[in-house]
Amino acid sequence: MRYITIFFAAALLALPFAPARADDDTAIFTAKTQYVEVDVRIDNRLKAFARLYELLFAEGKKFGVENKEETAAQWREDKSVFRGLAYNFSRVYRLRAAAGKYVSAIVDESQFTGGAHPNHGSATFLWDRETNARADFKTLFKDTSTGSADMQTLSKLILESLAAEKKARDIPFELTDMWFKDWKPEFKMFGEPSLAPSTEAGKSSGVTFHFSPYEVGAYVEGDYVAFVPASALMPLLTPEAQRLFGGARPESDKDG
Repeated sequence: MRYITIFFAAALLALPFAPARADDDTAIFTAKTQYVEVDVRIDNRLKAFARLYELLFAEGKKFGVENKEETAAQWREDKSVFRGLAYNFSRVYRLRAAAGKYVSAIVDESQFTGGAHPNHGSATFLWDRETNARADFKTLFKDTSTGSADMQTLSKLILESLAAEKKARDIPFELTDMWFKDWKPEFKMFGEPSLAPSTEAGKSSGVTFHFSPYEVGAYVEGDYVAFVPASALMPLLTPEAQRLFGGARPESDKDG
């Protein structure tokens, strides 16, 4: 389930969360009043892709302005619903990797509108620099038909990565867990895919599948990122996609 609406729709997940920020982020829109705080940022590395940066900048500003104005209208209508707390909206656009003609990015978003917890979620997208349009990540794979041999293989690889992540956190992993009762070898079940960074310039080291809280674990477990290295993916990729990969995953990326 997704909730960010830059290129897609998505569903909010409840967990205290603050999108990652770095010194080289550019503030697209900020606001701080008695009743609302808004912070929208974009990774400066995305400036290298002019059309994409332009679209993200416009989308981010629209997100900030709309949330500020809508909250202001609620404040004017009934201040008591805020219970003395300011609403908060935050979004950060981050580069994952640029490989071949593709740019892989992630959008982290959080908001607090007076509920028990802030809500948050992340979504990814793949940008084609040749067509200046969003690309379907599925097209990197030879066969994404539900239940196909390739999807069964990919499903196994992702589950193995998730099991390793759970083990590292001392959390039991069983396919009989409630989190996997609906799991099947279907691409849309595999979280939000992104090209993982690489130690080799202009290449990707593999694919990371991003899962928000409640998707493959309990609330307290937080997010999961399942990494599948290029070496394991090669038989599943199209010949064109295979050329996108090389090098190793940087240690810094393993921290999330």
